[in-house]
Amino acid sequence: MSGTARSHHASTGRVAEGARPVGVLVVDDSRVFRTGMTRAVEACDGLELLGEADGGHAALRAIAELDPEVVILDLRMPDLDGMGVLRALQDQDPPPECRVMLVSATIDDVTEAEARAAGADACLSKALARADICDAALRLVAQ
Repeated sequence: MSGTARSHHASTGRVAEGARPVGVLVVDDSRVFRTGMTRAVEACDGLELLGEADGGHAALRAIAELDPEVVILDLRMPDLDGMGVLRALQDQDPPPECRVMLVSATIDDVTEAEARAAGADACLSKALARADICDAALRLVAQ
């Protein structure tokens, strides 16, 4: 992929009256996962899709431009992987205030410990239902 980011200006998600939706950026090099995840975010009460990116470098640009509250970040990407994105975010002065949920088909205890040390706020399996990932995003922001 070319490392593109796309922003979305409108959300179809419904939000409780008076509540502000949680802005989300979805980052994954797999078009299939990214499309499914963006649709789930758009359908989730309380979340607003701000944009999507297909790689780590595009993710860093999108985070700077869109200022999301939550980033759903793939671990394995060819240009800059999720760990590289986490480290780049932590190296910024000051680091962005977004919460990062690392998602992967292969999350084990060692990978989760490394991701948390690099700045991940949560680590989830891609095997989870997309709605469950959305619920985890809402819980993460509510903490």
